[in-house]
Amino acid sequence: ALRGLHPAPIIATMPSGSARACRILYGKERNVGQSSARAIPQPNGQWYAAGLAFECRQSGNCCSGEPGYVWVTKAEVAAIADYLQRPNGQLGKRYIRRVGLRTSLKEKPDGDCVFLERGAGGCTTCRIHPVKPTQCRTWPFWDSNLKSPQHWNDAARTCPGMNQGPRHDFVTIETQRLRKPPR
Repeated sequence: ALRGLHPAPIIATMPSGSARACRILYGKERNVGQSSARAIPQPNGQWYAAGLAFECRQSGNCCSGEPGYVWVTKAEVAAIADYLQRPNGQLGKRYIRRVGLRTSLKEKPDGDCVFLERGAGGCTTCRIHPVKPTQCRTWPFWDSNLKSPQHWNDAARTCPGMNQGPRHDFVTIETQRLRKPPR
């Protein structure tokens, strides 16, 4: 029903070694509210001080799987509703759910995020990519993945973009890790 309200992202499937990789050409991400980050510390023995390689391969693995939560703030919900041209800035029960005092995006019965779309060749797209929540924007630079090299490599087993592509320096990693969602 909401499909077609905005131009679909252009997906190009390209060979990458023996595996196929998806490249997505989205428009620029929107600034949603006043996202804030704490002051960026200097490297102080963190195992990833020399940087980490990551390039999204559009596998959709970070947007599917076991049940979980994608936390969203009121500002993020309003931005998503605006992007989808929903009346009154509301998403409703089809897209979000209350969990205690917080709000999370919903999942489809197969475990995919309600906004994840699967295309030909295994490529995926996010219907709300330009306004995706902070939790999604900061993957894979989450505290849980940065605890140790083993935690990073455990996450990399299901994310084909981790340990691939350009190296992100310490400041970039910390900026993502410390980013806070808009209220």
